[in-house]
Amino acid sequence: MNASPTRVIQSVILLGGTVDDIALDVHDGHTSLVLGKDAAICLSLADQAVLDKLATLTAQAAADKRASTLRKVA
Repeated sequence: MNASPTRVIQSVILLGGTVDDIALDVHDGHTSLVLGKDAAICLSLADQAVLDKLATLTAQAAADKRASTLRKVA
């Protein structure tokens, strides 16, 4: 598979709403990470290394957020 550059220009996606707004969608053989009703990331065209890095960074962000919350209540 050919690596294609990520192309988003001056955009910020603010995750909000409900947890159910985020989903993995497979349609016509293409996998997308749906981020609410207005945004999705096509995953099926990405190399495995890119997906692995995305998973790692997302897990790190979740761990950092959890640690921050725990420090606030401690």
